[in-house]
Amino acid sequence: MPETSDVLKQLQELGFRHGRYQSKFRTRHEPKTRRTNRIRRGLPWESLFMRKSRVEKREIILRPWEYPMAAQNLSVVLIQKRVRGILCRMRSGTKMPSTTAPTTKPAQIRSPMQQFVASGGNFSDERGFRSFVATKVQSWFRMERLRWRGTLERYPVYHIAALQLQYAWKAYYQHKLYQCQARTRSALTPANQAALCVQNGWKSYTQRRIFRYYRDLLTFRSTGDPSRMLRAINPSEASLLDASMGAQVRFRLGGLAFPPTIYYKIFTRKPVCDLGAFSPKNYTVARQTGPVNHSHGKRPGQVRTSYIRVGNSYYRARQQAEDTRLWYRRLENNGWRPVTAKVLAEANADPIAQATSDRAVNTFHYSKLVRQQDRERARRRKKRLWMQKLYTQGLLTATGHPEQDQDQDQEDQNEKQPSVLFDVDFDDENWESEAEEMFQWASALDYDEYVDNWHELGRTAATGDL
Repeated sequence: MPETSDVLKQLQELGFRHGRYQSKFRTRHEPKTRRTNRIRRGLPWESLFMRKSRVEKREIILRPWEYPMAAQNLSVVLIQKRVRGILCRMRSGTKMPSTTAPTTKPAQIRSPMQQFVASGGNFSDERGFRSFVATKVQSWFRMERLRWRGTLERYPVYHIAALQLQYAWKAYYQHKLYQCQARTRSALTPANQAALCVQNGWKSYTQRRIFRYYRDLLTFRSTGDPSRMLRAINPSEASLLDASMGAQVRFRLGGLAFPPTIYYKIFTRKPVCDLGAFSPKNYTVARQTGPVNHSHGKRPGQVRTSYIRVGNSYYRARQQAEDTRLWYRRLENNGWRPVTAKVLAEANADPIAQATSDRAVNTFHYSKLVRQQDRERARRRKKRLWMQKLYTQGLLTATGHPEQDQDQDQEDQNEKQPSVLFDVDFDDENWESEAEEMFQWASALDYDEYVDNWHELGRTAATGDL
């Protein structure tokens, strides 16, 4: 027993010395003051956290990773404390006063007239009383407005939520208005039809101004620091841009609704070391699968013919296709991401960002000459599709005027010939000159110049050029 009591006494002294079991009868290391003391990092933790100041409690709750159990227990105790206070106040408001306890008169609320008289007014001064009441109401309204404004400034999410609600309400109201107009278009009065024309004209004007504003934002060409621009959009990736990689940021307009959304994408001009680019095998597997012809039967597309050059001669060789079932499935993961706030929705939730980031990366050939040939082949294919779409869908269309469709029979509609989309009046005497100018304009379209202009537009300077 004496040994046990000595051990307990030593543990108690050790706890008092290191601040584990402090009490109000024990002298603390720091003198008590009326000011709140902040938590000192590195000191032993005191188990009696309820004796701490309000600032210390707030820091413990805001930093739960430092003292997780203390933060959890302290938050539970504070919540219970607030709930008990609310319940006690609610119970005291409905509880009848006991006969034993001395009754205290509740604080009486003075009427506006009593306040007016107490402030030096006269009971018979009706005009002064009205001005006094108006002043009180105005001061109360200003106080509430300032309080609400301070709340809005403290939390910027309210502004973003208000914009989203306004956009949703405008879209819903426009949809309902279009439905109402489609049903009662013929029943509208001339005044209502004129009002609709004015509204449509004003709407088209405002939308053009909005589009011009967004378009003018992206008129720069190879100017601006990409790290500085990206720091305002995505600070986590701005620190990864290095001068040796020659990174550039391009901005484009896109989206599925109006007004358009600004998208950005990071491009690299200099080579970046990537092992999976030219060797996407799965090196974590201890045993790779054997050749395809040994484990499976022959299937079409597995045997390919290649040519081997020996001197000035070429020899044809049949090679077995390599098994790529265990290879990495490479995704780009660098699509067009929207320049938007991440408070309401993540940037990766955008449909365009998902479609562009999940695009599979083409096979990377080790030869630079082959890569250049692949790029040239892809460029020619894109140019061919662009010209085909221009001359088949842009110049010639099979759509006619609705007035002519009503007059023609069904047989004439089936035999309808494609009409030129451009407005050329063939009844005019000078229609040949107009058509010649139109064809000269169409033939002067330069796809290469268009692509170069498109790549330079809205592009920042490279990190190595600054």
